[in-house]
Amino acid sequence: MSTEVDFLNVLVTRRFATETEAMMLRAKYKGDLFAMVLHLAEKKLDRKHELGRFWGDHLGVVYLDLSRTLIQDRLLQRLPEEFARKHLILPIYEFGGAVTIVTPTPLDRSLLTQTESYMDAFVSPAFSFPDQVADALEIGYQSEAGLTKLLETTQIGKILPQDGPVSADVLRKMAGDEAIIRFVKGLFVLALKQRASDIHIECGDGTARVRFRIDGVLQNVFHLEPALTSPIITRLKVLATCDIAERRVPQDGGIKLSLAERSVDIRFSSVPTLHGEKVVLRILGSTKSQSVPGLKQLGFSQDILRGVKRVLGHPNGIFLVTGPTGSGKTTTLYAMLQSLNTDAVNIMTIEDPVEYRLPGITHMQVNLISGLTFASALRATLRQDPNIILIGEIRDTETAQITTRAALTGHLVMSTLHTNGAIEAITRLIDMGVEPYMLAPSVIGIMSQRLVRRLCDNCKDRYKLSKEEVDRYFQSDGKTDVYFYRARGCPQCGKIGYIGRLGIHELVLVDDDIRNMISQAAPLRDIRACAERNGFRSLRYDGMKKALRGLTTMEEVDRVTILE
Repeated sequence: MSTEVDFLNVLVTRRFATETEAMMLRAKYKGDLFAMVLHLAEKKLDRKHELGRFWGDHLGVVYLDLSRTLIQDRLLQRLPEEFARKHLILPIYEFGGAVTIVTPTPLDRSLLTQTESYMDAFVSPAFSFPDQVADALEIGYQSEAGLTKLLETTQIGKILPQDGPVSADVLRKMAGDEAIIRFVKGLFVLALKQRASDIHIECGDGTARVRFRIDGVLQNVFHLEPALTSPIITRLKVLATCDIAERRVPQDGGIKLSLAERSVDIRFSSVPTLHGEKVVLRILGSTKSQSVPGLKQLGFSQDILRGVKRVLGHPNGIFLVTGPTGSGKTTTLYAMLQSLNTDAVNIMTIEDPVEYRLPGITHMQVNLISGLTFASALRATLRQDPNIILIGEIRDTETAQITTRAALTGHLVMSTLHTNGAIEAITRLIDMGVEPYMLAPSVIGIMSQRLVRRLCDNCKDRYKLSKEEVDRYFQSDGKTDVYFYRARGCPQCGKIGYIGRLGIHELVLVDDDIRNMISQAAPLRDIRACAERNGFRSLRYDGMKKALRGLTTMEEVDRVTILE
């Protein structure tokens, strides 16, 4: 083990701390090296994982980033929840008769012995920070059965009047019921555990249900007693600072879920229906510790990745990412921003809402109430000496025109549009009022993308295509066997057959030929033909390549693309 002085010297050498900070740490924590690391991890979030690896190396164990680690849920059933939460012990996977556990105290032999007794197996310890383990336990122990059982303890029946309207005071009391409070938080946590992007709470004729959108597809979670939907929705309105007594008009608000390591932003939306209010909750992401993937993690093909890097090498111009809501456009743009983020450039974003926070980047939140629109924010941003500007979405003519002028005056501008394909973005901007002679020299590239569900590697099944299927998808001589993969389902993927999502993409690099066609307002089909001659390939082409590689299924590709 290092001495305190040696340890502090390494922190300074590795630039985790300045010499002044090292002196402060020594005075404050008096030899408690782990407390020093926790202090730095809290203050330097962008280097938290580096610090985790550093401390793991110091202890002689591996550090695991739990946000990127697959956890075998069944192992939690063997470890009492009270013991796991008290000592921050998380079993993550079992292999060869040994169980790997994650804990902030991996060298505590007494604790490891107790854990081995519960798990009835040898345990191999790894390190994670306390807040990371606490969050993972909070999520891991949440279950549908636990939430259903929790609702059985509610005292709503004693509060709810037998007939007549329900007053605001009664609604407030129902929303304050302990079981309802815990259920709502548990619902959020369960959604995080199941990787849901949206939660739907909806009433029918004498029925009510909760559904999660997981990997782009809605799935039933459980049914509710209709009488419980009102207190649950009221609790959500309280958290979203909406009017709990108003049920006749749509309402929108925001909720912040606080966990040990992070806070998760959730957008609340309610609408009146024939059978009561319907609520949709969009899980936007973490405001404290949400990792942005690198370019290589986005699933680009080699050709697309080379094209993207070429675009990002431009000092100025407009780069657009198109696709429907929920297709990962913002994540893609932030991965690009992250690759460009250095001390030498000034990067500013204008969004509604801000979905990621990156150190070194200035974020602006559109506020229509105060008059801060995309257009007005963009005009102000141009006076802030920016090199790179991210605009959440080009929604109107004014924003489109200012964006074009910004690109022509030496700025790299990235934004999104809602179009079916990459090439259609050209005509969309012209339709919005951007003159072709202004658009042609400013746009440098356009990418369209969709998200498809990723096949579970543990259970996917390879199969040979029939002659009819080969003829449907390919031009074939009939002599070559072609194989796709199908979803099966296993405990690892929740018996769905898919786990996670990946992108399929098409990219138009605007060269001189396309630029001339844009300036002459050429028809879309002519621009597309020109792009194809220069190497453009469609979304469906990229999707089929990934289906052949066993990353997804043709059913998924068919679901999000058009048969050409």
